[in-house]
Amino acid sequence: MANLIGCVAMSHAPQLMLDPDHWHLLQNRLSENLPPKPELAKETAEIKWHKWRACRSAIDQLRDRVAALRPDVLVVIGDDQHENLLDDNMPPFTIFIGRQAEASVSLRYLNQPRSENRTKYEIDAQLGAALVTGLMDRGFDPAYSKKTRYDGGLGHAFARVLKFLVPNADCRVLPVMVNTYYPPAPSAKRCLQFGQTLAELIREFPGNDRVVIAASGGLSHTKIDEALDQRFIAALKHNDHGAMSAMPSSVFREGTSEILNWIAVAGAANRSGTMIDYQPLYRTDTGVGCAMGFAYWDLN
Repeated sequence: MANLIGCVAMSHAPQLMLDPDHWHLLQNRLSENLPPKPELAKETAEIKWHKWRACRSAIDQLRDRVAALRPDVLVVIGDDQHENLLDDNMPPFTIFIGRQAEASVSLRYLNQPRSENRTKYEIDAQLGAALVTGLMDRGFDPAYSKKTRYDGGLGHAFARVLKFLVPNADCRVLPVMVNTYYPPAPSAKRCLQFGQTLAELIREFPGNDRVVIAASGGLSHTKIDEALDQRFIAALKHNDHGAMSAMPSSVFREGTSEILNWIAVAGAANRSGTMIDYQPLYRTDTGVGCAMGFAYWDLN
């Protein structure tokens, strides 16, 4: 049987790829005339750089952890934001089972064409097909896709995490898309159940492959909610499935919805998680930015 040997989670926002001197290029919601928050006056350039470097260090630690696990397959659970899934069909769960896929980490904020910065990945289509069948047998109705239609290949949630965690593309990957971004979306409870079932099916898959699951996205953004983040992190640390399942769909708006990807992986791990770091990266004094999180679950 396949071996589920580790689970990790990390943010993927473009703030990780642009240093603080370039955050002004991002969507900072200035046209909304949001009121400033006095407590954010302390977010000096020096503090922003300190937090950003801490995030980059956390990514290095996660990359080293994944490398030490020597996975044959990296399953990435991420969302798709009108890249390969559009309004003509928006399934709650989609597994990509093409034989290969490319992914570009080009940033539109720097006018980089998606024809550049591309990496080709071998997809574990056999495992993917088995997961589709197994999920249907257990009460889920996942979609599957064998082709990308986005000119960047796989969506940004996959491109960035794959580049960060397996920069040499030296293992097979399996993209699992969760529609977190466009309501109606699956609930926290359903995502938890999905992750639990995914782990069961991976362990039942024939062979001795070493499999790691990675959650992509989060935490709260583009309006940071540190209180929400801390409640979720507490549930993650205590493997509190009740608290995760009880999180209402109303809090999962815009990028904050990517916490659902973490919940799916927490369900797969089914044990207490460890936060490497949490850094709320504020771009403006109105609270706009992305709260970055980096975590792992030790399954040994």
